[in-house]
Amino acid sequence: MEHGAKRKVTITGTGSTSGGIFHSVKIMGEGQVNGAMESEIFRSTGTCSVKGDLKTKQYRQMGETSIEGDLYSNRLNVLGQIGVTGSLRGGTVKISGQLDVGGECEAEFFQAKGGFHVHGLLNAEKMVIRTFGPCHAKEIGGGNISVRQSKLAEMKQWFSKKGPMELTAETIEGDQIYLEYTNADIVRGSTIILGPGCRIGQVEYRQSLRKNKHAIVNAEKKL
Repeated sequence: MEHGAKRKVTITGTGSTSGGIFHSVKIMGEGQVNGAMESEIFRSTGTCSVKGDLKTKQYRQMGETSIEGDLYSNRLNVLGQIGVTGSLRGGTVKISGQLDVGGECEAEFFQAKGGFHVHGLLNAEKMVIRTFGPCHAKEIGGGNISVRQSKLAEMKQWFSKKGPMELTAETIEGDQIYLEYTNADIVRGSTIILGPGCRIGQVEYRQSLRKNKHAIVNAEKKL
């Protein structure tokens, strides 16, 4: 990014810019990026669309963004709604709101407060999920996985028709796993704790398994 380190883009109101390599991109209002983009800093407040891949060290968003391609960021913070048609890869990924990823989502640390739909694999060394909306992933993998229902989820359920405030996945695999309000075909790990609202087809554990009395497990297997 060195040869474009001095280039900066600022959009206030409504505007657009071509893709390319930049030092910083700041959008306040409604902005469109026409092409793939690399930027040290990417900040958007309002509505933004990127017609291509986006690679940035620092990504911060308040509002709604759509990316037609892959998204990579060392540090990603989202307050609002973001859609990525490709895959999302990052170091630290923090979502407060709604996330939709067409491919895979991989991070060192993944935190979601709200709802999400990852159409491929969701993978992170440490994963903290607070369901405040329907959460879906085809597969989930990681080291330490924690899924809890937001304390406000029951209240939101009264007013929402989107579906149950729970996590749904085909398989969940990790080392240390704690789950609440999770529906999965297979959960596999070393230390597994199943809290209230869990409906699991089969649990496979290496060290220990603890179950809440309201958790439903069809089959258990010690590895």
